[in-house]
Amino acid sequence: MMKINVKRILPILLVLMMCLMILSGVVYADDTVIDVGKKGSITVTKYATENSTKPGNSATGLEGQTIPDGYTTLDGATFVLFKIADKNAVKNYYNGTSNNPYTLDTGRFVYTNETTATYDSNPATYIGTQTTSGGGICKFDNLEVGIYVLKEITAPSQITVPLAEDSLISIPMVNTATSSNNGNAKWIYDVNVYPKNHESTGTVELTKVDQNNVNLQNVSFNLYKIEFQSDGGLSSATWEEVNSITNNAGISSPLSLVTGTDGKITLANLPAGLYGTQYKLVEMSAPNGYIVNQTPLYFKVNKDNTISWNNSSGEKGNCNNTNTGVVDIPIPTTEPRLPITLRNEIPSLIKEVQVNGGTTWKTDEQYRLDDEITYRLIAYVPKNVAELDTYEIKDVPEVGITDSSISGDYTVSYGDDANNISTNLTSDKYILTSIPASGSNGQGFTLTLKDDGKIATAGKYIQIVYKAHMNASAVIAGNGNGNTATLTYSKFIGGGTGDYTITDEARVYTHQYQITKRKDTDTGDLIPGVQFELLNASKNNMSVIALTDPGVYRLALAGETGSTTLTTANDGTILIKGLENGTYYLKETKTIDGYNLLSAPFQIDLSVSETTTWNPDTGYTSTGRVVKSYGNSTTYSLADAKGTSTIINKKGFVLPQTGGMGYLLFCTVGILLIGGGAALIFGGRRKKIR
Repeated sequence: MMKINVKRILPILLVLMMCLMILSGVVYADDTVIDVGKKGSITVTKYATENSTKPGNSATGLEGQTIPDGYTTLDGATFVLFKIADKNAVKNYYNGTSNNPYTLDTGRFVYTNETTATYDSNPATYIGTQTTSGGGICKFDNLEVGIYVLKEITAPSQITVPLAEDSLISIPMVNTATSSNNGNAKWIYDVNVYPKNHESTGTVELTKVDQNNVNLQNVSFNLYKIEFQSDGGLSSATWEEVNSITNNAGISSPLSLVTGTDGKITLANLPAGLYGTQYKLVEMSAPNGYIVNQTPLYFKVNKDNTISWNNSSGEKGNCNNTNTGVVDIPIPTTEPRLPITLRNEIPSLIKEVQVNGGTTWKTDEQYRLDDEITYRLIAYVPKNVAELDTYEIKDVPEVGITDSSISGDYTVSYGDDANNISTNLTSDKYILTSIPASGSNGQGFTLTLKDDGKIATAGKYIQIVYKAHMNASAVIAGNGNGNTATLTYSKFIGGGTGDYTITDEARVYTHQYQITKRKDTDTGDLIPGVQFELLNASKNNMSVIALTDPGVYRLALAGETGSTTLTTANDGTILIKGLENGTYYLKETKTIDGYNLLSAPFQIDLSVSETTTWNPDTGYTSTGRVVKSYGNSTTYSLADAKGTSTIINKKGFVLPQTGGMGYLLFCTVGILLIGGGAALIFGGRRKKIR
């Protein structure tokens, strides 16, 4: 057996024990010891990275790394640092004696607020808060050896994708031995971190309103893009439609391109690409009646997370926009979140007739034949009227109405409110054209705006007031006499074709009165051949025209040679057409033998009211709107739709003449008696004188 020399081996054992004692307080890495008293730092370099499908190398976070080419540093990101373990934990971890794997599995690190967090339910030590600036950099200095959690808590306003993931960092970290460092690993006390999961994006929030600034739902759009392949250079001349957005994690989300109840669409996180991306937003449809402006809206999302646009005309690639009807436009603007408000216009039309003898307006009214009737049309002129291929107002009456607008009996005005239209539109700003009478329609007109008229009235209400009268062809009572206005305007600007039409109608009525002439009583024999004169309320004569049927007359029109005599027909009647409600008189001028003339004109009180049945408003359909149209029915307060009276003639008081001799004898006897009496008187006087 070999004998052990204790004296010789003891020094070796002592050296080994000392080494073990030293090892208990240090950690080796390629013969380099962790200095637990040394301070370190964490430098954060934040940059905006693009969609994960983009080319280009990403920074690894190792010492000496730089931002990949084509990406942009990002200022304004805020980070908070917590310490979760001390130097002993670091030593144990690297010695392999720690039972704690130190991961950021779900639930281990719990963030409460900027200064409060826990790790494995133990309080974490708040170190500080820093915000990137001056090239996307912030730095935490004078850090003791330990294990830390770095958390991004806020991002700049243009960043809307998730914040960077939390980072677990030790001070120091080891740079492992590789062939690139000749197998020499070392401890790194100044650690660089490159949070890079943000996309370079922009967000457009578009709001649709109508001309009254009410949010407009169900306006749909298409979105297209072209990506730049170099600064100022487009990848191609072909637009690619965009229906969804893919984030940095490769998750695709569909875009909502139809406005909701708030009138908005939000195009969030639109990628910029390496050199920026040009987008084109095109309105495709709107609720019925609204003008669809298909002029593209151009904007560019830049690689620095901003959006460029303006509203001057231009082509793709230079971020220009040719929108019309846009309100509250930032001109120009470079913002990370771009709010845009666009207006859709919907024209309107009203047709009314003025109350007879008044100043208010109705949908129907009654007049006498040839009385002056005043109509008005009120139409909304869209703000983008200059871009419409068609904007035309047409007014066509039925054949019983004579329109006198072409003779100059009209006015055109405009104003901001439908109830306050007072500014005169001079005749050099529009064209009024006559529409010849045809078939059942009378003469009408069309009105179109010249360019300067469009400028003057854009976004306002235009009013046309004109005069007319009922002519000899007018319908008496019955369905009355219609007058229809139509507004025709283009459905689209800068794209589709087709027109909408809006129609509205007003009606006027004229009434009639019938008298029946009888002998002695209400049921007496009918009396033909009795003549009258028609007087108005002031008892002045009114001229009439005899119609084909005996005893039927209408009021004479201006320029007609009428008569003042009306004669009862064989049935004893006179029917007078073309009257409005009011008081009239019939003055009897000739009756039949044996009957007296009326001692005073016979008073007529005409009171017939009518109610028009209108078809209801259709609202705006795919072809237009019918505000009112005649429902083919008018009801009257009197069953026969006319006033009626019976005029009675009474027999006269005349002494009879029965034989010529009796009359002469009576006269002779009378004369003799008178003469005899005179002789007695004068004879008696003479005798007394003697």
